[in-house]
Amino acid sequence: MLYLAEVHKKTGFMGAKTELKLLAQKQSEHNWSPISGEEMLQADAANDYNAGVLVLVEMDGNQQLKSIQDATRQLVGILKSFSRMREKFKTQEEEIEGWKQSLIYQSQELTRREVDMEARAEEIQEWDAESQKIEQQRQEFEATRTQILQLKEQMELDRQQLEEGWGRLQNAQNEAQAGLSDEQVRQIEQLLEQLDQSLVNGTSNPDHALASFNQHPQIQEAWQNLDQDRSHAQQQQATLDQQQSELQAAWREWQQTEDSLAQTKLELKVQEQSFTLKEEQKRWLSEQLQAQGSLYETLTQMQGAAGEQADVHKLRDMPLEELEATVEKLNTELVKLSSFVNDQEEELKYQQEAIDELEAKIQNASEYDQLSLTGELEDERQHFRLLDETLEGQRKTLQEREAILYFHQDILYQRKRSQQNKFHQSATLDLAPLVDLAKAEQEKQQQALEKLNQELGDLEASLQVTRNTIEATSAEQDNKRNALKQQEQELENQKTVLAELWGKVKTSESLLQPIQDVVESLKGQEGQQDNPAFSTLNELKQVFMAIGQGS
Repeated sequence: MLYLAEVHKKTGFMGAKTELKLLAQKQSEHNWSPISGEEMLQADAANDYNAGVLVLVEMDGNQQLKSIQDATRQLVGILKSFSRMREKFKTQEEEIEGWKQSLIYQSQELTRREVDMEARAEEIQEWDAESQKIEQQRQEFEATRTQILQLKEQMELDRQQLEEGWGRLQNAQNEAQAGLSDEQVRQIEQLLEQLDQSLVNGTSNPDHALASFNQHPQIQEAWQNLDQDRSHAQQQQATLDQQQSELQAAWREWQQTEDSLAQTKLELKVQEQSFTLKEEQKRWLSEQLQAQGSLYETLTQMQGAAGEQADVHKLRDMPLEELEATVEKLNTELVKLSSFVNDQEEELKYQQEAIDELEAKIQNASEYDQLSLTGELEDERQHFRLLDETLEGQRKTLQEREAILYFHQDILYQRKRSQQNKFHQSATLDLAPLVDLAKAEQEKQQQALEKLNQELGDLEASLQVTRNTIEATSAEQDNKRNALKQQEQELENQKTVLAELWGKVKTSESLLQPIQDVVESLKGQEGQQDNPAFSTLNELKQVFMAIGQGS
């Protein structure tokens, strides 16, 4: 066993006696435990040492002194090692403090981004409210414009109907002359003349003359034509009324579909605004996820630099010389890798400068030179991307090697200065909870982003379906409106034809009925020229003469 002892000298009448006071006992390579009490060990072998000198004493299992040596050199080495450890601890404290400050800065930056995102979300809400207000005003304007157009169309329709009415009136007036054929008019005129002569001269029986007049083929044919025209007009009127009712029902159905289409268009605008807001939310969430990933990566690197606990027992049980050799080997490899990565970073920097130079040349080059320079620029960019992708893995490897080296150095320093374990542990930052929290938050945001992407996909599909429905319905509505307009025009044409037919019926009736009335009133009144019926008969003759002349 190895002890640290202090030399004591006692003088007496029989001479000086040398004793050793045991101060500490070595437990392991760098672990000493103090010895309590005032245990003194007589050692004549220490006579050559002065009082107060510290020595290292090796003793066997029976507490017999085996060897003794001066402890000055070893104590100086321990003090130097302690000084280096203090410097190393101070450096590590500064690194940890730097990591803490970086973590605080990143947290503040993340908070600032969250505040910016919240402010941007509020701006988006304000824009949305303003957009809704503008949309409402636009809808009101469109409604007013639609009303004006409807009034304009109604005025145009009224004008057309007025013109058509004037046309129908003119046709009715013309039809009045076409109610009876020219031949029928002349024959009726002759019959009226014969009836007049017969009644005035009394040459024949008046009743017989009137009966002959009524039974004349021309009169009978005129009455038959009148009855046929009236029946035909009534049938056409019934058919036209039914078609008019069906057309009105079709217009009502078309208007209901048009109202439903307008509601669908409004819902489409709401969905499009929702899609825009969700895209903005996706962009914000992607930025948050990127920041969270950067935070997680930083914490992981810090945790790696602080040392993984899985290999602690293995490194503590490893012989000290082997551990020192391992640390030296890791340090040498790290220096080589760091030098290589730095060279690659420098080359990447030169590559970027070459790209910038080519871009500047392209700005001032002619069109012919731009073609060749553009191809060269694309090659340089591709080379830059390949080099950057290669460096990305090398950077990560370098960080891992640094963390492994720090971990081994940490264990080595602990074993070299075990009494500083408490101090070192107090300077070690346990980042595992923060790493777990950052990872959980990153996974949570990733799940939220995936859910939002799913919602965006579903909403986009729904928007496409709605757009297709609106497009198909609009085309169908246009075709149906054109068809209804055509039916409406055909119905108006039928109304014109029917009006002409009714005009013909009324005209024929207005001509034949007075004749019938005169004939009835003249029965048994021959020779009475002062009778009002004779005046009416003369008026009818004048009318038919005028019709005949007009024909």
